[in-house]
Amino acid sequence: MPQADAITTDRSRAALLALSADMAAEGAMLIQRVLPAAPDAYRQWEHYPEGDAIDPDSRARWFYHAHPPEQRAEGEHGHFHVFLPLSAFDGVEPLFLPKKEDAVKVVHVAGLNFDCDGLPTSWMTVNQWVTDEYVMPAEAIIDRLDHLVLDRAGEKAGMEKVGQWLTLALRSCRIDIAAILRERDARLAAIDPRDTDHEILSARRFSLD
Repeated sequence: MPQADAITTDRSRAALLALSADMAAEGAMLIQRVLPAAPDAYRQWEHYPEGDAIDPDSRARWFYHAHPPEQRAEGEHGHFHVFLPLSAFDGVEPLFLPKKEDAVKVVHVAGLNFDCDGLPTSWMTVNQWVTDEYVMPAEAIIDRLDHLVLDRAGEKAGMEKVGQWLTLALRSCRIDIAAILRERDARLAAIDPRDTDHEILSARRFSLD
């Protein structure tokens, strides 16, 4: 890693740890800020927040949801999905187009799994059928990672710190994000993007080491 990139990554990690400490001091960790206050109000498959959290400046977005227990990894609670807007890829030819004509114009960057203690466990990429998105080449997404800003996403719902945390996490783990995107492209070269037998295409443990 070039020295400048290493310094940026170190600063992002320090800022991520500081933000996590601030959130803990406020008495509400990341997942607590996303889910309904009443436990019985939480619904599988629902997007939290409703309508997704969209940054008004970058137009990047995130949402959190959970699959039914039989479709989760052991100990998994749910996961975030993070997207860049299609408009960030002007002039780039998609690898695959959405199936729906009215599909949301987004490009999936990565998912981040969380366990039942509210801690991040792993990054992942998914097959196209999971998100029905515009699949862009890995290198095009990697080139735009530094512009993936979610700092104001969810601010109307009081969730802007979640977006800030995700922005710092993506920057802190940039090497791992790039790796799983390249692995995703290698898998997509060998499988059908609509094949439901293939869901998770690549993954890396969440680590700040």
